[in-house]
Amino acid sequence: MAPIGVKSRKNRNLYVLVVYAPGSRSRILSRRVVRRVPAAGEVVCVKRKRLRVTSVEVREHETLVFTRATSRKRARRRQPTNVVRMPTGDSSVVAGFIRYHVLVRVFDGDPDAWLAHLQRDGDDGDLRFVRWIRSRLRRDPALLASIRKMVDATPFWHAAEA
Repeated sequence: MAPIGVKSRKNRNLYVLVVYAPGSRSRILSRRVVRRVPAAGEVVCVKRKRLRVTSVEVREHETLVFTRATSRKRARRRQPTNVVRMPTGDSSVVAGFIRYHVLVRVFDGDPDAWLAHLQRDGDDGDLRFVRWIRSRLRRDPALLASIRKMVDATPFWHAAEA
């Protein structure tokens, strides 16, 4: 942080900044005059590269800045317009248990009717479950019988009706 000995107001507090290549103590990337010296941890841009300052040393009329390469920011991939983002669902065991009861008791085991109901009312809470169970039932139609058996074996719904 050695200021240049210039007496005019306009050029006050100027520093000669020497920026070294990442991981090198001999290869100089840039030598320039700046008004402010970067601190360790800051990011400087040299020749279109973003470099993080690891240490700063002050010598007679120069400020030496040692750097390392910064990690690149990952660009978010744009989602195609024909893809609908799935809402996050409640993955608790109790929520799944109640969803099975709703599937059997309210929609009589028809996930397509439940899906139409969700799309009509705009409620996305159970959408992930309905699409998952619909694909499972298409692969294994006997699954609905075991779901009905489990729902009939639990007195959960009957207690609510009484």
